[in-house]
Amino acid sequence: MAVRIEDIGFGDEVSDTVTGFTGIVTAKALYATGCNQVLVSPPVKPDGSFVDGQWFDVERVAIECPRKISIATSPSGGPRGGDAAPVR
Repeated sequence: MAVRIEDIGFGDEVSDTVTGFTGIVTAKALYATGCNQVLVSPPVKPDGSFVDGQWFDVERVAIECPRKISIATSPSGGPRGGDAAPVR
């Protein structure tokens, strides 16, 4: 059975069934055309450097570990209290 955008949650560990790219879902995009996608953010490399997240169509994604991590959100969509950018 194909995965639907509603089946995928923020913090799920997923893999792309075509390339094997694996990471955590950190964003979702729902398009008017129905080509819905998720942003998959991979782990940081052992040397501490980052690897860019990649967008994948939901039909290509397999859920490896549901809700592997918890991602705190803000009702306003803006930064949480301690996350606000410094004011000059």
